[in-house]
Amino acid sequence: MELPLSRILLTNDDGFDAPGLAVLAEAAKSIADEVWVIAPHEEQSGVAQSISMYSPLRCLPRGDKQWAVSGTPADCVILGLSHLMKETPPALILSGVNAGANTGDDINLSGTLGGAFTGLMLGVPSIAFSLDCLSRKKARRWETAQALLPDLLTNFVREGWDKTACLSVNLPDLPPEEISGLCWTHPARKTIASFKIEEREDLREKDYLWIYPDRDKACADAGSDVAALQRGQISVSALTLDRNVPLITAPLGKKTANDE
Repeated sequence: MELPLSRILLTNDDGFDAPGLAVLAEAAKSIADEVWVIAPHEEQSGVAQSISMYSPLRCLPRGDKQWAVSGTPADCVILGLSHLMKETPPALILSGVNAGANTGDDINLSGTLGGAFTGLMLGVPSIAFSLDCLSRKKARRWETAQALLPDLLTNFVREGWDKTACLSVNLPDLPPEEISGLCWTHPARKTIASFKIEEREDLREKDYLWIYPDRDKACADAGSDVAALQRGQISVSALTLDRNVPLITAPLGKKTANDE
């Protein structure tokens, strides 16, 4: 793709007013003539690539080429490509910057990745950005994203990548000057061993349950996204929608060695 791009579409899962989206929008101005923002009105973390098929969507203007949507990141991308930007489609979709890393098994749950995957599914090159942090309330390294994103975006667009995949970029929880380069990675495996279920009672004395993943990053191998962040490197993983795994199988009805 040649710079500057005609227009790009931004979304996220932290919500329209999240600081990471503002950082990404500012960086995107360095590579595009037009920056469109279509993002959820409220936080949509953990919704993956879900779409709102059983409830109406409210699409509220929030400025020039900006809308807040009462739906998921995937909804936002679909609204952009199939409605709001139908006559002037984007050359690139950017999702993030998420407050918190999206590594390992979290890529299957992340709304940030869900927005990028939806763009990929609909034929638009897509990149998801996430910022590692100790906790969502302690996401303080926005200056790192501000410093690194313009050059990262420029290099990705100029150098290109296999457009059958979207890119998942994770930035370390470090000041910019302490980051030791960039490396290509794969998602760490089995980083979510189980889910925690907490039984609680609300102020009206009604019972409810709270679900949260029980994460374990200790098993991450050296080539994984988790290990790269632990080394202080920017992690870049190329992710596809193809979940097909080639298997060596025996004809139906015949025993294999494992059956004996």
